Amino acid sequence: MDRLPLEVKHMLTQELCQVSPNTLRALWQVNRHWNQIVAPGLYKDLIIRLRANKPPQRVFQLLNADLILPHVRRLTLVARHPRLGRMGTDRKLVEYLAGTPADEFNLPPLGFYQGDWTPIIQLVQQLDCLQQCNLMFHADDLSGLLDALAAKHPLCRVSVTPLCNYAPPTGLARGKWIHSPMLDTVRVLTHENHNAGPYIEHPDRVLRDLLRQATHIRRLALQIIATSNSESWGWYQRWLHSQPSEGDEAIDGSGRRAQLQSLSLPLTSKLTTEQFRAWSRVTDLNHLTAWTAGGIEDVSLLASIAEEKPFQRLQRLTLSLRPPESNTASWSSGAVRAMFDTLPPLAYLCLLGTYDPGWVPSAVLDRHGPTLAELQLHLRPPPYQQYELFRLTRNKGGQIAPVFSAEVIAQMATLCPVLRTLRICVQRHRGHPRETAAYEALGRFPALETMYLHLNCLPIMVPGHGTPFPPRELSAYEREPLRTASPWNDDDVPKWTVRDAVINSAFDEALATAIFRRIRGDGSRGPLRLLRLLPVAGWFEQYQRPTGITARALLGGGKYHVEMGGAWLVKCDEARDIQAKNLKKTSRRGKQSKREMRAADVGIFESIWPSQEEEDPSQPRFWPLKWQSWPLQ
Repeated sequence: MDRLPLEVKHMLTQELCQVSPNTLRALWQVNRHWNQIVAPGLYKDLIIRLRANKPPQRVFQLLNADLILPHVRRLTLVARHPRLGRMGTDRKLVEYLAGTPADEFNLPPLGFYQGDWTPIIQLVQQLDCLQQCNLMFHADDLSGLLDALAAKHPLCRVSVTPLCNYAPPTGLARGKWIHSPMLDTVRVLTHENHNAGPYIEHPDRVLRDLLRQATHIRRLALQIIATSNSESWGWYQRWLHSQPSEGDEAIDGSGRRAQLQSLSLPLTSKLTTEQFRAWSRVTDLNHLTAWTAGGIEDVSLLASIAEEKPFQRLQRLTLSLRPPESNTASWSSGAVRAMFDTLPPLAYLCLLGTYDPGWVPSAVLDRHGPTLAELQLHLRPPPYQQYELFRLTRNKGGQIAPVFSAEVIAQMATLCPVLRTLRICVQRHRGHPRETAAYEALGRFPALETMYLHLNCLPIMVPGHGTPFPPRELSAYEREPLRTASPWNDDDVPKWTVRDAVINSAFDEALATAIFRRIRGDGSRGPLRLLRLLPVAGWFEQYQRPTGITARALLGGGKYHVEMGGAWLVKCDEARDIQAKNLKKTSRRGKQSKREMRAADVGIFESIWPSQEEEDPSQPRFWPLKWQSWPLQ
């Protein structure tokens, strides 16, 4: 290896940085020559965990690390919440942040740091090449550390994560730290207790108050996280009522508006026309390249955006369209199209909500399909906080996003010639041709390389009849009501609904591979290389309401459906060999590895996969029983 050209050695080092840090460390120790080549890549990231009131021992150890500090480009200081110490590693959190755009961030609850800042400031002063600093903790005052960064590294980009709980005294927008010129990214976390009272409108006023005093911030985001503190909602209401009205007051004393590049508001809350105009008073929306808008329920906001045309540079858009049940008629594809037609051609779109999926081709993709490289039509599973997912499923019928039919998918495919990544939800129908038609339509995207396919495994009923769709004859057993011996009334749920959900949830390697083949065909349809299959059977009550199936009615309270469905990764290599792997591991260990099944569960299960062995009906049956997927037709 010593004889390799220098350029090849640097390329090898860059690859090892991504795939094998341990190999890179071993290469660093080979000789002085390799040490000089490997060190910049090996030590460009420095991650230090801080603890609430303890001295930063790791910092003390690094103060004299002359072989490490000259190469540090990115410094991350992390204080994890004490109850979440095992929730991944600090390095995985940092890698997630580095690879995730600011408008998609999702953070775990962070801890506080109230210790000595002196050694941390000394460490910052010894770094010569620092380009980015992530402060992943909460603190009462960051001004000393930010001043040190400004003096030593004036071009460094700093991100901070303050906590705002609206408890008196309110100080988020009064702290000296917000005036620091170092601030590039501010991610504000705030608490909400859903049982005590969720925020009816997202508490974005605190962000605008902050932005009025710090117009130099470029990326701003708000994340609502769950808390057991029942006072959080009341604190917010009292804080909001104590604030003066938002008018055309001067910004930063000079009248200059901020020039945000990225603005991220919670999807769980709604954005009104008044709030949108308040944002246009504090930031020049023309500079936004990424916008997570929250939920839009008022059609007048769509009209306002269409009329004012405030966006000229937008490239990434995430929003949830939620037509109100009481006034759905006021929403039309024309109103949606008028708004999307005023936006510049997008490269990324995440569109959630309870809208009519038939709108998407004509109202959205006619304008943006030719430029879209990534289209997200379902929620990406959050890596840390699942509270947003929990709240979104409290919308109509647990519908995070629509389920798309083969007809709509086929229209979309013709309008997206350069789309490389797609996330979408389709309906399972026990392998019926109506289901397989959706897979074949998905194969028509000409440039698609990666697909995340959510599959609704709960069955569809013919409205008003309680019979399955597509129509089929039901056996006498399937028409019987379910008897679960549950203290809750599930007797009005016919057995066929739970039985169909079991069939739809039964994923194994054969089914995962068959779905991939239906989408990809013989390989001539497109360059699809990676498929993620994400079956949904009422998880977080998604799509439950139209069927009447509760989690209690499903096998084992829904746990068995989740385990049978799994989370499949299917890949195709250059030789066209297909490999399928279930990435979801069972959570049952020890005594839980054998869990007794209810009599109703056994009956449903054996009506699909009858046992070949004689069983004593007086003896309990345990999961897992033998099963296999139903083939596609």
